[in-house]
Amino acid sequence: MAQLELRTFRIKHLCKFLSQGGGSRDAMMEYINDRLLEQGMEPIKMREVQYCLEALRKGDFLHSRRNDPPAIRSGLFKVSVIEKKYYKWAADTQVPEFGDLEKNERFTLPFLAGILKRYEAIPAVQKILNQLPEIFNITETEMQSRSAIFHTGPEFYDDKDPDFQEKIIDCVIKIMSFIHERQAIVFNYTSTKEFENIDASLELREVAPLQIRYHENYFYLISYDLINEKLATPVRIDQIHRFKVQPLLDDNGVPAKYNLEELERQLDLQKRYKDALGIFPISKEDELHEIIIEFREFAATYVKRLKIHHSQKIIEENKTNKSITISLKLHLRPENAERKTIFERQYELAFFLGRFREYAKVTSWKKC
Repeated sequence: MAQLELRTFRIKHLCKFLSQGGGSRDAMMEYINDRLLEQGMEPIKMREVQYCLEALRKGDFLHSRRNDPPAIRSGLFKVSVIEKKYYKWAADTQVPEFGDLEKNERFTLPFLAGILKRYEAIPAVQKILNQLPEIFNITETEMQSRSAIFHTGPEFYDDKDPDFQEKIIDCVIKIMSFIHERQAIVFNYTSTKEFENIDASLELREVAPLQIRYHENYFYLISYDLINEKLATPVRIDQIHRFKVQPLLDDNGVPAKYNLEELERQLDLQKRYKDALGIFPISKEDELHEIIIEFREFAATYVKRLKIHHSQKIIEENKTNKSITISLKLHLRPENAERKTIFERQYELAFFLGRFREYAKVTSWKKC
């Protein structure tokens, strides 16, 4: 451990001692040494305790205000000494904020870095991954453990565009900035019903962006349709034409703004997605049904450990037959000539159960 990091580690525990009420220098040294010994480190002597106190007062260690000028740093952290023997925080002091992680938290960052590996070709992601270890004092050796994390899911791909995935992520990030600014947007879109993203099939969309949802390996934009004044059908972001998203201008040529919180309340968005299965929100016409599904063998272990919907309940577990029966409360689209079976009335359920083939079966359903 480098000298500055070691000093910071000692000062961190000195600060914890002060935050717990403080005490004498002997008690302070005992507290710090107990923490050092827990980490398998050498204890310190009184002169080193005094040095840590001086460094604390000067702000000469790793903390969130370290980039402030020395004259400012030296006035941040104040320690009072009562009757020359009792040390405590001064009434007008600030308490340092440390960026390092506890021992049992240190591999959280390599874990997250492993998850982000699939996006590290994006310059901004690479910058973040390069800077985070320094911020949180994670060693290069510890960061190498991110190689243990593998992402085995499908990746975005276009054989004519090697930068296709990066462009999707850039578009997602751009839309997030528009949401932050409460800025309405306009773009051309190719419906997923169309096979090719060609000019002839383009639909003009003018929307207030509300959310980005990641579902089944795709990014979806949830938005309010400003033309038809209703909740828009979710937009798959990879279908946005050339990933070109622009601010929508009003009649005066000024970017059009919207009230995100008011729209979410008006659309009752939270509830409509809470009860939904998948990416499509429920509508007023959809009726709530209880659906009973039996899963066998490998499918049973899958559904036992993964809750696919908040209403999911196990109603029977048969170890002899290696099966689990669950109930779900889902909204079904109204029955008509084109929608008669349960899967025709609940596409998302059909899509989910399809992966289990004959090992998953809907046994019954009824209106709640």
